Amino acid sequence: MDISNISTKSPKIEDLGAKRGDLALEEVLEKIASIPSLAYPPVLFPDLNFKIKNESPSSLATATKGTIVPNLTSPSLGCSMGVIATNLEKKDTTPEFQKKFYKAMQDHLGESYGIFENILVWFGLKKRPILKYDLTLREFDDIIRRGAAAAADRFNLPGEILNNLEFRGSLFSEEEQRALNIKKILPRSSFTNGRHDLGYGFKGNHFLEIQVVEEIFDEEFAEKFGLKKGNVVIMYHGGGGLIPYHVGRYFANRGKKLMGAGFLASRIKLVLHFFGKIFFHLLSADGIRNFKTRYKYYFRPDAYQEIPIDSEEGRRLFQATKASLNYSYAFNIAIYRRVKDALEKINPKIKARLVTAKIHNSIHQEKGLVVHRHTVTRISPKETSLISGFNNTASFLILGQDGSDKYLNSTDHGSGAVIKKFKENNASSVKDGKTIIHRTKEPFREEVSHITDEGIEYVIERLEEKNIARRAVKLRPIASFKG
Repeated sequence: MDISNISTKSPKIEDLGAKRGDLALEEVLEKIASIPSLAYPPVLFPDLNFKIKNESPSSLATATKGTIVPNLTSPSLGCSMGVIATNLEKKDTTPEFQKKFYKAMQDHLGESYGIFENILVWFGLKKRPILKYDLTLREFDDIIRRGAAAAADRFNLPGEILNNLEFRGSLFSEEEQRALNIKKILPRSSFTNGRHDLGYGFKGNHFLEIQVVEEIFDEEFAEKFGLKKGNVVIMYHGGGGLIPYHVGRYFANRGKKLMGAGFLASRIKLVLHFFGKIFFHLLSADGIRNFKTRYKYYFRPDAYQEIPIDSEEGRRLFQATKASLNYSYAFNIAIYRRVKDALEKINPKIKARLVTAKIHNSIHQEKGLVVHRHTVTRISPKETSLISGFNNTASFLILGQDGSDKYLNSTDHGSGAVIKKFKENNASSVKDGKTIIHRTKEPFREEVSHITDEGIEYVIERLEEKNIARRAVKLRPIASFKG
């Protein structure tokens, strides 16, 4: 279905089985459906979840005509999930193996700096050392322009790895790469802090898991990636990195504020961020010339501020958005490199192969529209993607189907909200199996019992009913790392 010529808004919402009913959610959905430049009914996917601090619910795909609306997706674009196949079997992943693997993943991490040390770095009075997975300024520039291709070069990986990323992990044309003025679209913090610790970041709801292939539904797909029942894969949730975090907060005024350890640190960060935004957006010749527009868009925006993509500021914002996503594609390549290195450190005979790495917070131009995805991944017929469960349920590798283009070529990336609701309603139960959770903070080790898969099955069934995607391989967690 070609939706490029649709220009009239519709209050209708495409609901693919989301659990609704919350009054605050319905009010937000009504506002979203009333955005003037909306070109297609908002699509709600089954794993819908809404938090007041986020301006839009998760599991939402929207398309606008000629505008970018930052609040229709996450303040940090580029968050990703991926799966890496190995030649290991379940019996190889002993608790001792797990400890060695997760410890090796933390090799070559830089020192954690506090607020005042970061201020010194920002002013150039202190320099971070360049470690194994860090970038020089030149490498950083290359990654912003070329995305995953530059990361493959940096981390000595074959170019064929790009086939496993959407858009081959790069969003700028060669002409755009040459014309790009990076300092006009990225704040100074991106250059000082965004070059370090690529491929690492498994805090919060992010994770790194050892999983086993439990069931194969598509033999051709499994054979393509060398997957057999009992094989081990590495699954991760991460991959955004600092650049999308910077872009999302410098080019908007979001309800979800900056990260901070405690009240005082958060307030200091907010003050520094405010003055950083003034310095970046307003204290230049361009900033003075566009003062009114930039102040409106980034300091005092409307709830769902529409920024014309063909305006001077819209082009600048979209360049920054593409740059942040290029960085995220590169970050996924760095995750793969870290996983490969960690496995080979344990045993050089262990093989690793990237199956898929998909971004689930994004803004892309597609079919003449601007598609905003909030915790949903882009999918098209025969394209590989992933639906994750919890650390004690199944997850699925999936394949896109012909019906996906009716729903903005999008699909859920996970099923956590649905699993939680099923559990709260006693619709799932304990089953055989445990996952060992490893953490960098207390409790350092924990075991959780597995539960039945009604939640994720509900999500998969809704996607199959609409012919958006179908299951290819079922995975089961063995161990999970957070830190």
